[in-house]
Amino acid sequence: MKFGNLAWKKTALLFAAVLLLALFALPGTVRHASAAATAEASIVLDGQTINGAEPVIVNQTTMVPIRVVSEQLGYSVNWNQSEGRVTIGGEASPLVLTIGSATAGSASGNVQLEQAPFVRSSTTYVPLRFVGSQMGLGVKWEQASRTVYLQSPVPAPSVPTVPETPGTTTPTPVAPSNNASIDAISFSDNRLTISAGAAVTPKSSTLAGPDRIVVDLPNSAFGPGLLANGSLGLGKVGTLAVENSSLVKQVRYSLFSESPSTIRVVIDLNRAVGYNLYTEGNLIFVDLNDDGTAPPVGTDGKKVVVIDPGHGDHDSGGVGITGVKEKDMVLQVGLKVAALLKQEPNIDVIMTRSDDTFVALDDRAKIANDAGADVFLSIHGNKANTSSAVGTETYYADASRSKTLSDTIQKHVQAATGFRDRGSKQANYVVIRKTTMPGALVEIGFLSNSEEETLMMQEDFQQKVALAIVAGLKEYLGV
Repeated sequence: MKFGNLAWKKTALLFAAVLLLALFALPGTVRHASAAATAEASIVLDGQTINGAEPVIVNQTTMVPIRVVSEQLGYSVNWNQSEGRVTIGGEASPLVLTIGSATAGSASGNVQLEQAPFVRSSTTYVPLRFVGSQMGLGVKWEQASRTVYLQSPVPAPSVPTVPETPGTTTPTPVAPSNNASIDAISFSDNRLTISAGAAVTPKSSTLAGPDRIVVDLPNSAFGPGLLANGSLGLGKVGTLAVENSSLVKQVRYSLFSESPSTIRVVIDLNRAVGYNLYTEGNLIFVDLNDDGTAPPVGTDGKKVVVIDPGHGDHDSGGVGITGVKEKDMVLQVGLKVAALLKQEPNIDVIMTRSDDTFVALDDRAKIANDAGADVFLSIHGNKANTSSAVGTETYYADASRSKTLSDTIQKHVQAATGFRDRGSKQANYVVIRKTTMPGALVEIGFLSNSEEETLMMQEDFQQKVALAIVAGLKEYLGV
């Protein structure tokens, strides 16, 4: 979960995610701290107790399990497994942290740590003071209750720069951009979905030889999620592959103009087709269904379901013991779910991603919120540092809003997998915490278990799970 101003968010997201990656990507050998550690403490983040999180004390240093914080935030990192090193951020201002080393690198130089990061009992720990200084968190340790209190910073108000004396010149501060960020682009069910950070008035046209639909988004710029996929400066083109569509070859997007900043999205067609261009909140839809005569999403009382295949692109998620990537498995299941939902006359489906692209956690929730969805479901595969961990589990964030949905999905999916029933339980994951409608996150099984990993990559098993998910959604929605 993201807190504070944009600059703080970026640093926090980058720093936290690297250590989440370390947790899941480290070799099986567990490195222990050099001194005995004591536990049985708790962490409270912005007034909320984080379940399952216990700091430990090593050499009089409070060590925090980064897994907990990074699950609240999430971002991409570069992991060098052979050297046990993780690099946070880009070339301009990287943070470098090495498991077992008491020195971390930053743009301002090396930072000496109170205690080297280590992995103990399947959990990655870093010094609490380092978390506070690098992430901008307020930190307080209460000995009496053995509680660590972490508080997000409050952004300082911007103050305009004023010359100190008449006649002196002071550089004029750069005004914040008024461009709307384009955060995600996906195509599924013959419908292009564009998620913007603010309202955008799109302009469209058609071209022939070859046939294509052109959508210009004036006063817009690429957001961090799309920029994370590579350079998208003037003249650079991003491509969205489209499969299983008789109408569309691919989708291309680029910065068409810098003044005013304009994003252009092009749908390359197999043949000329009608389309319906419309907006809902900050979402932009280009619907090709029924030659462009299909009504907008949610029309005629249809339930709107958002399916969110986790991870994508550089964020592979968990990696199985034979190299299966979570991002690939969950996308395959998600596409099967979407295909089945499309056959339901009373349901409209939206995918947060329909190919191997990256969508930031906040943007996944935002897509569902902007669409006014009735249900949000995020699909994942589990990973543990032991091959003995097995089973299916489903999570909800707000019990009053989402527990029934989580319970229903768990019942159907666990019956389909036949894996151990790990239950429906509460967790503070970003995508289900920030969605305003009932939301759940299902972990189909463990990629770190050879039997479950093998099954989850089989087409018939994935179809069985997809059918179970759809059955659970239909039961919950009463359709």
